[in-house]
Amino acid sequence: MRSTLTGIFFFIVAALPYIGMLGTRGDSAAVPPPASGSPRLTLLSPHRREVRLEYSRAFRAWMQARHTQDVEVVWLDVGGTSKMLKEIESRYAANSNSCGVDLMFGGGIDPYLGAIRQNWLVPPAPPPAAAAGIPATVAGSPVSDPRGLWHGVALSGFGILYNRPLLERLGLPEPRDWEDLGRPEFFSWVGSGDPRSSGSVHMCYEIILQAYGYEAGWPLIARICANVRSFGESGGTVPREVASGDIAAGMAIDQYAQTVIGAVGGGRLAFLLPPAHTIINPDAIGILRGAPNGELARQFVEFSLSPEGQRILFQPAGTNGQLSSLYRMPVRPELYAEPGAPAANPYHMPAALTYDNEKGSRRWNVFNDLAGVWLIDAHQGLRRAWKQVIARGSRPEEVARLCAPPLTEAEMTALTAVWKDPRKRQEIMRDWARQADARYQSLAQEEPRP
Repeated sequence: MRSTLTGIFFFIVAALPYIGMLGTRGDSAAVPPPASGSPRLTLLSPHRREVRLEYSRAFRAWMQARHTQDVEVVWLDVGGTSKMLKEIESRYAANSNSCGVDLMFGGGIDPYLGAIRQNWLVPPAPPPAAAAGIPATVAGSPVSDPRGLWHGVALSGFGILYNRPLLERLGLPEPRDWEDLGRPEFFSWVGSGDPRSSGSVHMCYEIILQAYGYEAGWPLIARICANVRSFGESGGTVPREVASGDIAAGMAIDQYAQTVIGAVGGGRLAFLLPPAHTIINPDAIGILRGAPNGELARQFVEFSLSPEGQRILFQPAGTNGQLSSLYRMPVRPELYAEPGAPAANPYHMPAALTYDNEKGSRRWNVFNDLAGVWLIDAHQGLRRAWKQVIARGSRPEEVARLCAPPLTEAEMTALTAVWKDPRKRQEIMRDWARQADARYQSLAQEEPRP
Protein backbone atom coordinates (compact mmCIF):
# COMPACT_ATOMS: atom_id res chain seq x y z
CA MET A 1 0.00 0.00 0.00
CA ARG A 2 2.80 2.37 0.95
CA SER A 3 4.65 1.83 -2.35
CA THR A 4 1.42 2.45 -4.25
CA LEU A 5 0.83 5.75 -2.45
CA THR A 6 4.44 6.74 -3.05
CA GLY A 7 4.05 6.02 -6.76
CA ILE A 8 0.86 8.09 -6.90
CA PHE A 9 2.63 10.94 -5.10
CA PHE A 10 5.52 10.90 -7.56
CA PHE A 11 3.11 10.85 -10.49
CA ILE A 12 1.05 13.79 -9.27
CA VAL A 13 4.04 15.96 -8.41
CA ALA A 14 5.89 15.10 -11.61
CA ALA A 15 2.81 15.96 -13.63
CA LEU A 16 2.61 19.49 -12.24
CA PRO A 17 4.74 21.12 -14.98
CA TYR A 18 2.62 19.47 -17.66
CA ILE A 19 -0.63 20.41 -15.93
CA GLY A 20 0.74 23.94 -15.85
CA MET A 21 1.29 23.78 -19.59
CA LEU A 22 -2.34 22.89 -20.13
CA GLY A 23 -3.40 25.69 -17.82
CA THR A 24 -1.69 28.31 -20.01
CA ARG A 25 -3.13 27.01 -23.26
CA GLY A 26 -6.01 29.50 -23.30
CA ASP A 27 -4.51 32.18 -21.04
CA SER A 28 -5.55 35.19 -23.11
CA ALA A 29 -4.82 37.55 -20.20
CA ALA A 30 -1.15 36.49 -20.20
CA VAL A 31 -0.81 36.23 -23.99
CA PRO A 32 -3.47 38.33 -25.75
CA PRO A 33 -4.30 37.51 -29.37
CA PRO A 34 -2.38 39.44 -32.05
CA ALA A 35 -3.83 42.58 -33.54
CA SER A 36 -5.87 42.14 -36.71
CA GLY A 37 -3.71 42.17 -39.83
CA SER A 38 -0.47 41.42 -37.97
CA PRO A 39 2.24 39.72 -40.08
CA ARG A 40 2.42 35.96 -39.55
CA LEU A 41 5.49 33.91 -38.65
CA THR A 42 5.18 30.13 -39.14
CA LEU A 43 7.50 27.61 -37.49
CA LEU A 44 7.88 23.84 -37.60
CA SER A 45 9.26 22.58 -34.31
CA PRO A 46 9.38 19.56 -31.98
CA HIS A 47 9.53 21.88 -28.96
CA ARG A 48 7.09 21.19 -26.14
CA ARG A 49 4.17 23.49 -25.59
CA GLU A 50 5.55 25.68 -22.80
CA VAL A 51 8.65 26.45 -24.90
CA ARG A 52 6.47 27.52 -27.82
CA LEU A 53 4.31 29.65 -25.53
CA GLU A 54 7.28 31.45 -23.99
CA TYR A 55 8.88 32.22 -27.34
CA SER A 56 5.60 33.50 -28.75
CA ARG A 57 5.00 35.73 -25.75
CA ALA A 58 8.54 37.11 -25.51
CA PHE A 59 9.07 37.60 -29.26
CA ARG A 60 5.84 39.58 -29.59
CA ALA A 61 6.91 41.80 -26.68
CA TRP A 62 10.35 42.25 -28.26
CA MET A 63 8.87 43.18 -31.65
CA GLN A 64 6.51 45.70 -30.06
CA ALA A 65 9.38 47.27 -28.10
CA ARG A 66 11.89 47.25 -30.99
CA HIS A 67 9.68 47.77 -34.02
CA THR A 68 6.33 48.92 -32.57
CA GLN A 69 4.74 46.02 -34.41
CA ASP A 70 2.60 43.12 -33.27
CA VAL A 71 3.04 39.70 -34.91
CA GLU A 72 1.16 36.42 -35.09
CA VAL A 73 3.30 33.38 -34.25
CA VAL A 74 2.01 30.06 -35.59
CA TRP A 75 3.63 26.78 -34.49
CA LEU A 76 3.06 23.69 -36.62
CA ASP A 77 3.36 20.66 -34.35
CA VAL A 78 3.61 17.45 -36.40
CA GLY A 79 5.42 15.43 -33.73
CA GLY A 80 9.10 14.80 -33.06
CA THR A 81 12.17 15.76 -35.05
CA SER A 82 11.95 12.96 -37.60
CA LYS A 83 8.30 13.80 -38.32
CA MET A 84 9.24 17.46 -38.69
CA LEU A 85 11.80 16.55 -41.35
CA LYS A 86 9.30 14.35 -43.20
CA GLU A 87 6.78 17.19 -43.15
CA ILE A 88 9.27 19.62 -44.69
CA GLU A 89 10.25 17.05 -47.32
CA SER A 90 6.63 16.46 -48.33
CA ARG A 91 5.95 20.19 -48.51
CA TYR A 92 8.92 20.83 -50.81
CA ALA A 93 7.86 17.85 -52.92
CA ALA A 94 4.53 19.61 -53.45
CA ASN A 95 6.15 23.00 -54.13
CA SER A 96 9.89 23.06 -54.80
CA ASN A 97 10.07 26.85 -54.38
CA SER A 98 8.59 27.07 -50.89
CA CYS A 99 7.36 24.75 -48.17
CA GLY A 100 5.08 27.48 -46.83
CA VAL A 101 6.93 27.66 -43.50
CA ASP A 102 9.40 30.30 -42.31
CA LEU A 103 11.58 28.47 -39.80
CA MET A 104 12.55 25.06 -38.49
CA PHE A 105 13.41 25.33 -34.81
CA GLY A 106 14.80 22.65 -32.49
CA GLY A 107 15.98 19.07 -32.86
CA GLY A 108 19.72 19.50 -32.32
CA ILE A 109 22.27 19.90 -35.12
CA ASP A 110 22.06 16.70 -37.17
CA PRO A 111 18.67 17.51 -38.81
CA TYR A 112 20.05 20.85 -40.00
CA LEU A 113 23.00 19.20 -41.71
CA GLY A 114 20.50 17.03 -43.56
CA ALA A 115 18.45 20.13 -44.39
CA ILE A 116 21.56 21.75 -45.88
CA ARG A 117 22.15 18.71 -48.10
CA GLN A 118 18.53 19.01 -49.25
CA ASN A 119 18.99 22.74 -49.98
CA TRP A 120 16.25 23.67 -47.52
CA LEU A 121 18.06 26.40 -45.57
CA VAL A 122 19.10 29.89 -46.67
CA PRO A 123 21.54 32.50 -45.30
CA PRO A 124 21.92 34.88 -43.73
CA ALA A 125 20.00 34.14 -40.56
CA PRO A 126 20.46 37.15 -38.23
CA PRO A 127 22.59 40.27 -38.75
CA PRO A 128 26.24 39.49 -37.86
CA ALA A 129 26.00 41.66 -34.74
CA ALA A 130 23.26 39.39 -33.33
CA ALA A 131 25.69 36.49 -32.94
CA ALA A 132 28.55 38.62 -31.60
CA GLY A 133 30.00 37.20 -28.41
CA ILE A 134 28.71 33.67 -28.99
CA PRO A 135 31.63 31.20 -29.21
CA ALA A 136 32.03 29.03 -32.30
CA THR A 137 32.17 25.79 -30.30
CA VAL A 138 31.10 24.33 -26.96
CA ALA A 139 32.76 21.24 -25.48
CA GLY A 140 33.96 20.29 -28.97
CA SER A 141 30.62 20.78 -30.75
CA PRO A 142 29.91 23.62 -33.22
CA VAL A 143 27.47 26.26 -32.01
CA SER A 144 26.65 27.64 -35.47
CA ASP A 145 27.15 27.00 -39.16
CA PRO A 146 30.06 29.00 -40.63
CA ARG A 147 27.81 30.09 -43.51
CA GLY A 148 25.02 31.21 -41.21
CA LEU A 149 22.62 28.51 -42.40
CA TRP A 150 21.77 27.55 -38.82
CA HIS A 151 22.49 28.89 -35.34
CA GLY A 152 22.43 27.21 -31.97
CA VAL A 153 19.89 28.86 -29.66
CA ALA A 154 20.10 26.65 -26.56
CA LEU A 155 22.56 24.02 -25.35
CA SER A 156 21.48 20.51 -24.39
CA GLY A 157 23.02 17.72 -22.36
CA PHE A 158 22.05 14.06 -22.74
CA GLY A 159 22.23 11.65 -19.84
CA ILE A 160 20.50 9.44 -17.28
CA LEU A 161 17.67 10.41 -14.94
CA TYR A 162 17.12 8.11 -11.97
CA ASN A 163 14.90 7.70 -8.91
CA ARG A 164 17.01 7.38 -5.75
CA PRO A 165 14.38 5.97 -3.32
CA LEU A 166 13.25 3.37 -5.85
CA LEU A 167 16.81 2.23 -6.59
CA GLU A 168 17.45 1.90 -2.87
CA ARG A 169 14.27 -0.15 -2.39
CA LEU A 170 15.23 -2.43 -5.29
CA GLY A 171 18.80 -2.81 -4.05
CA LEU A 172 20.19 -1.37 -7.29
CA PRO A 173 23.20 0.96 -7.52
CA GLU A 174 22.85 4.50 -8.80
CA PRO A 175 23.90 4.49 -12.47
CA ARG A 176 27.18 6.16 -13.32
CA ASP A 177 27.35 5.55 -17.07
CA TRP A 178 25.31 4.21 -19.98
CA GLU A 179 26.64 0.68 -19.32
CA ASP A 180 24.71 0.52 -16.06
CA LEU A 181 21.39 0.74 -17.91
CA GLY A 182 22.34 -2.49 -19.72
CA ARG A 183 23.12 -4.52 -16.60
CA PRO A 184 20.96 -7.65 -16.11
CA GLU A 185 19.76 -6.54 -12.67
CA PHE A 186 18.09 -3.49 -14.30
CA PHE A 187 15.78 -5.75 -16.33
CA SER A 188 12.35 -4.09 -16.70
CA TRP A 189 13.39 -1.02 -14.66
CA VAL A 190 14.78 1.09 -17.55
CA GLY A 191 12.90 3.58 -19.72
CA SER A 192 13.43 4.96 -23.21
CA GLY A 193 11.50 6.90 -25.79
CA ASP A 194 11.32 5.85 -29.43
CA PRO A 195 14.23 7.30 -31.46
CA ARG A 196 12.02 7.27 -34.56
CA SER A 197 9.76 9.92 -33.06
CA SER A 198 11.98 11.72 -30.54
CA GLY A 199 15.09 13.59 -31.65
CA SER A 200 16.46 13.74 -28.09
CA VAL A 201 16.16 9.95 -27.67
CA HIS A 202 17.75 9.44 -31.09
CA MET A 203 20.68 11.58 -29.93
CA CYS A 204 21.18 9.44 -26.82
CA TYR A 205 21.45 6.36 -29.03
CA GLU A 206 23.74 8.01 -31.58
CA ILE A 207 25.97 9.34 -28.80
CA ILE A 208 26.37 5.79 -27.45
CA LEU A 209 27.23 4.49 -30.94
CA GLN A 210 29.94 7.11 -31.35
CA ALA A 211 31.20 7.12 -27.75
CA TYR A 212 31.84 3.36 -27.66
CA GLY A 213 32.30 2.72 -31.37
CA TYR A 214 29.71 0.92 -33.46
CA GLU A 215 30.88 -2.62 -32.66
CA ALA A 216 30.56 -2.06 -28.90
CA GLY A 217 27.89 0.64 -29.01
CA TRP A 218 25.19 -1.40 -30.74
CA PRO A 219 25.40 -4.33 -28.25
CA LEU A 220 25.14 -1.84 -25.37
CA ILE A 221 22.06 -0.23 -26.95
CA ALA A 222 20.58 -3.70 -27.44
CA ARG A 223 21.08 -4.57 -23.75
CA ILE A 224 19.57 -1.25 -22.67
CA CYS A 225 16.55 -1.80 -24.92
CA ALA A 226 16.18 -5.35 -23.59
CA ASN A 227 15.92 -3.82 -20.11
CA VAL A 228 13.34 -1.24 -21.18
CA ARG A 229 9.86 -1.85 -19.80
CA SER A 230 8.13 -0.07 -22.68
CA PHE A 231 8.93 2.61 -25.24
CA GLY A 232 7.17 5.95 -25.04
CA GLU A 233 6.78 8.01 -28.19
CA SER A 234 8.18 11.27 -26.84
CA GLY A 235 11.35 12.22 -25.02
CA GLY A 236 9.25 13.48 -22.12
CA THR A 237 7.87 10.04 -21.27
CA VAL A 238 10.90 8.74 -19.39
CA PRO A 239 11.17 11.68 -16.93
CA ARG A 240 7.51 11.29 -16.01
CA GLU A 241 7.90 7.52 -15.55
CA VAL A 242 11.04 7.92 -13.42
CA ALA A 243 9.32 10.54 -11.27
CA SER A 244 6.23 8.37 -10.77
CA GLY A 245 8.32 5.32 -9.83
CA ASP A 246 7.19 3.22 -12.79
CA ILE A 247 10.85 2.81 -13.76
CA ALA A 248 14.09 3.39 -11.89
CA ALA A 249 16.21 5.08 -14.57
CA GLY A 250 16.23 6.07 -18.20
CA MET A 251 17.66 8.22 -20.97
CA ALA A 252 16.72 11.89 -20.94
CA ILE A 253 17.66 15.30 -22.26
CA ASP A 254 18.56 17.76 -19.51
CA GLN A 255 15.57 20.11 -19.92
CA TYR A 256 13.01 17.31 -19.39
CA ALA A 257 15.03 15.88 -16.50
CA GLN A 258 15.43 19.22 -14.72
CA THR A 259 11.71 19.97 -15.13
CA VAL A 260 10.65 16.92 -13.10
CA ILE A 261 13.55 17.31 -10.65
CA GLY A 262 12.34 20.83 -9.94
CA ALA A 263 8.76 19.61 -9.50
CA VAL A 264 9.51 16.62 -7.26
CA GLY A 265 12.25 18.24 -5.16
CA GLY A 266 13.77 16.73 -2.04
CA GLY A 267 16.72 15.17 -3.86
CA ARG A 268 14.59 12.18 -4.84
CA LEU A 269 15.58 12.37 -8.50
CA ALA A 270 19.05 12.88 -9.96
CA PHE A 271 20.39 13.53 -13.46
CA LEU A 272 23.80 12.40 -14.62
CA LEU A 273 25.84 13.29 -17.70
CA PRO A 274 27.95 10.14 -18.30
CA PRO A 275 31.59 11.24 -18.04
CA ALA A 276 33.50 10.91 -21.33
CA HIS A 277 30.44 9.34 -22.97
CA THR A 278 28.16 12.24 -23.81
CA ILE A 279 28.17 15.66 -25.46
CA ILE A 280 26.80 19.16 -25.09
CA ASN A 281 24.85 19.80 -28.26
CA PRO A 282 23.21 23.01 -29.54
CA ASP A 283 19.51 23.13 -30.34
CA ALA A 284 19.43 24.94 -33.66
CA ILE A 285 17.22 27.21 -35.73
CA GLY A 286 17.26 27.87 -39.48
CA ILE A 287 15.32 29.85 -42.09
CA LEU A 288 13.67 27.71 -44.75
CA ARG A 289 14.11 28.43 -48.43
CA GLY A 290 11.15 30.35 -49.86
CA ALA A 291 10.03 31.48 -46.39
CA PRO A 292 6.72 33.38 -46.76
CA ASN A 293 7.97 36.04 -44.34
CA GLY A 294 11.76 35.93 -44.54
CA GLU A 295 12.35 39.29 -42.86
CA LEU A 296 10.23 38.37 -39.86
CA ALA A 297 12.05 35.02 -39.71
CA ARG A 298 15.40 36.84 -39.53
CA GLN A 299 14.04 39.02 -36.74
CA PHE A 300 12.96 35.93 -34.81
CA VAL A 301 16.46 34.45 -35.08
CA GLU A 302 17.94 37.78 -33.99
CA PHE A 303 15.61 37.80 -30.99
CA SER A 304 16.46 34.20 -30.11
CA LEU A 305 20.16 35.07 -29.89
CA SER A 306 19.63 38.37 -28.06
CA PRO A 307 20.04 38.60 -24.26
CA GLU A 308 16.26 39.02 -23.95
CA GLY A 309 15.60 35.88 -25.99
CA GLN A 310 18.31 33.93 -24.20
CA ARG A 311 17.08 34.75 -20.71
CA ILE A 312 13.73 33.04 -21.24
CA LEU A 313 15.65 29.76 -21.43
CA PHE A 314 16.57 29.82 -17.76
CA GLN A 315 14.76 32.57 -15.85
CA PRO A 316 12.16 31.18 -13.44
CA ALA A 317 8.44 31.51 -13.95
CA GLY A 318 7.15 34.84 -12.73
CA THR A 319 10.22 36.77 -13.91
CA ASN A 320 9.68 39.41 -16.61
CA GLY A 321 6.31 37.93 -17.49
CA GLN A 322 7.61 34.37 -17.83
CA LEU A 323 4.87 31.77 -17.40
CA SER A 324 6.97 28.56 -17.26
CA SER A 325 10.51 27.65 -16.21
CA LEU A 326 12.23 26.04 -19.20
CA TYR A 327 15.42 24.74 -17.48
CA ARG A 328 17.61 25.29 -20.54
CA MET A 329 21.20 26.44 -21.08
CA PRO A 330 21.79 29.61 -23.16
CA VAL A 331 24.43 29.93 -25.88
CA ARG A 332 25.48 33.39 -24.63
CA PRO A 333 28.32 32.72 -22.16
CA GLU A 334 27.99 36.04 -20.30
CA LEU A 335 24.51 35.08 -19.09
CA TYR A 336 25.85 32.29 -16.85
CA ALA A 337 26.87 34.99 -14.37
CA GLU A 338 23.27 36.17 -13.98
CA PRO A 339 20.87 35.14 -11.18
CA GLY A 340 18.90 32.01 -11.99
CA ALA A 341 21.32 30.86 -14.70
CA PRO A 342 22.40 27.19 -14.76
CA ALA A 343 25.10 26.52 -12.17
CA ALA A 344 27.29 24.59 -14.61
CA ASN A 345 28.72 26.60 -17.51
CA PRO A 346 29.03 24.25 -20.52
CA TYR A 347 31.74 26.47 -22.00
CA HIS A 348 33.95 25.41 -19.10
CA MET A 349 33.38 21.71 -19.80
CA PRO A 350 36.04 19.75 -21.70
CA ALA A 351 35.12 17.88 -24.86
CA ALA A 352 34.05 14.48 -23.53
CA LEU A 353 34.21 12.83 -26.95
CA THR A 354 34.69 13.73 -30.58
CA TYR A 355 31.18 13.58 -32.00
CA ASP A 356 30.79 13.42 -35.79
CA ASN A 357 27.64 15.41 -36.58
CA GLU A 358 27.89 14.69 -40.29
CA LYS A 359 28.00 10.93 -39.70
CA GLY A 360 25.06 11.10 -37.31
CA SER A 361 23.06 13.22 -39.74
CA ARG A 362 23.64 10.99 -42.78
CA ARG A 363 22.61 7.77 -41.08
CA TRP A 364 19.73 9.29 -39.08
CA ASN A 365 16.91 7.53 -40.97
CA VAL A 366 18.72 4.22 -41.51
CA PHE A 367 19.63 3.94 -37.84
CA ASN A 368 16.09 4.81 -36.76
CA ASP A 369 14.70 2.01 -38.92
CA LEU A 370 17.38 -0.47 -37.85
CA ALA A 371 16.74 0.20 -34.16
CA GLY A 372 13.00 0.33 -34.81
CA VAL A 373 12.83 -3.10 -36.40
CA TRP A 374 15.39 -4.94 -34.27
CA LEU A 375 14.88 -3.38 -30.84
CA ILE A 376 11.44 -1.74 -30.64
CA ASP A 377 9.01 -3.50 -32.98
CA ALA A 378 10.53 -6.83 -31.89
CA HIS A 379 10.74 -5.73 -28.26
CA GLN A 380 8.68 -8.56 -26.79
CA GLY A 381 10.90 -11.16 -28.43
CA LEU A 382 14.05 -9.30 -27.35
CA ARG A 383 12.87 -9.07 -23.73
CA ARG A 384 11.82 -12.72 -23.65
CA ALA A 385 15.22 -13.84 -24.99
CA TRP A 386 17.13 -11.53 -22.62
CA LYS A 387 15.15 -12.84 -19.64
CA GLN A 388 16.09 -16.42 -20.55
CA VAL A 389 19.74 -15.47 -21.13
CA ILE A 390 19.80 -13.84 -17.67
CA ALA A 391 18.15 -16.91 -16.12
CA ARG A 392 20.89 -19.08 -17.63
CA GLY A 393 23.55 -16.94 -15.98
CA SER A 394 24.18 -14.27 -18.65
CA ARG A 395 26.80 -16.39 -20.33
CA PRO A 396 29.04 -14.11 -22.41
CA GLU A 397 28.61 -16.12 -25.60
CA GLU A 398 24.79 -15.90 -25.32
CA VAL A 399 24.84 -12.19 -24.53
CA ALA A 400 27.09 -11.66 -27.56
CA ARG A 401 24.74 -13.65 -29.79
CA LEU A 402 21.68 -11.78 -28.58
CA CYS A 403 23.19 -8.31 -28.97
CA ALA A 404 25.41 -8.71 -32.03
CA PRO A 405 25.05 -5.88 -34.59
CA PRO A 406 22.73 -7.00 -37.42
CA LEU A 407 25.10 -5.46 -39.98
CA THR A 408 28.43 -3.70 -40.03
CA GLU A 409 28.81 0.05 -39.72
CA ALA A 410 30.01 0.20 -43.32
CA GLU A 411 26.91 -1.70 -44.47
CA MET A 412 24.66 0.69 -42.57
CA THR A 413 26.43 3.68 -44.12
CA ALA A 414 26.04 2.18 -47.59
CA LEU A 415 22.28 1.86 -47.07
CA THR A 416 21.90 5.64 -46.84
CA ALA A 417 22.30 5.79 -50.63
CA VAL A 418 19.26 3.57 -51.27
CA TRP A 419 17.05 4.49 -48.30
CA LYS A 420 14.88 6.90 -50.28
CA ASP A 421 13.69 4.02 -52.45
CA PRO A 422 10.55 2.96 -50.51
CA ARG A 423 10.36 -0.47 -52.12
CA LYS A 424 13.97 -1.31 -51.35
CA ARG A 425 13.65 0.07 -47.82
CA GLN A 426 10.57 -2.04 -47.05
CA GLU A 427 12.20 -5.15 -48.50
CA ILE A 428 15.28 -4.74 -46.31
CA MET A 429 13.21 -4.00 -43.22
CA ARG A 430 11.09 -7.13 -43.75
CA ASP A 431 14.28 -9.17 -43.94
CA TRP A 432 15.53 -7.56 -40.72
CA ALA A 433 12.25 -8.45 -39.00
CA ARG A 434 12.63 -12.12 -39.99
CA GLN A 435 16.23 -12.18 -38.78
CA ALA A 436 15.35 -10.56 -35.45
CA ASP A 437 12.46 -12.95 -34.88
CA ALA A 438 14.65 -15.99 -35.58
CA ARG A 439 17.48 -14.80 -33.34
CA TYR A 440 15.29 -13.96 -30.36
CA GLN A 441 13.20 -17.10 -30.54
CA SER A 442 16.33 -19.22 -30.77
CA LEU A 443 17.78 -17.66 -27.64
CA ALA A 444 14.48 -17.93 -25.83
CA GLN A 445 14.68 -21.69 -26.55
CA GLU A 446 11.71 -21.56 -28.90
CA GLU A 447 11.55 -22.79 -32.44
CA PRO A 448 11.67 -19.89 -34.94
CA ARG A 449 8.45 -19.33 -36.84
CA PRO A 450 8.73 -20.12 -40.57
